[in-house]
Amino acid sequence: MSRRAELLTAAAWGAAGTTILVASWRMNRLDDRGISPWSAPGLTPGVVGALMIVLAGVLALQARHTETAAEPVPPQEAGALRRMLLALALCFGFAGIALGHGLPFVVEGAIFIFVFTTLFSLPVWRAERRIKRGLLQTLAIAVLASSFIAWLFESVFLVRLP
Repeated sequence: MSRRAELLTAAAWGAAGTTILVASWRMNRLDDRGISPWSAPGLTPGVVGALMIVLAGVLALQARHTETAAEPVPPQEAGALRRMLLALALCFGFAGIALGHGLPFVVEGAIFIFVFTTLFSLPVWRAERRIKRGLLQTLAIAVLASSFIAWLFESVFLVRLP
């Protein structure tokens, strides 16, 4: 990855971490219900956001100290950028648009896991000539993972899912 790309990536992760940290800080701490500060809803996302900021800083420092010659963007970096944008579009589509607007979480989660895994694994399956097997394994994993995630959130974390 080029130095410029690493710095842009660090900036993007830092901005995402800052957004998460600010949003978690603004969450209701439920003091009026006697909730302990250690179990406040925004605590875990806030810690994750802070860690993202720290790691983005480490990435930026590493990129600044890396010596690279001025060269054009190699094709694999362009492919990596396309894969990153596809992953972001799928995640935002699932979490920001589809989730909670129609199908139950278990179904939407299974569809998301299946589509995401299939899109990123299909080139490997083609090269290894195992598309049918890969699709069947991915379908089984998607259904099991989505079911487990739904059970975990509803039974352990006591979160009602859409």
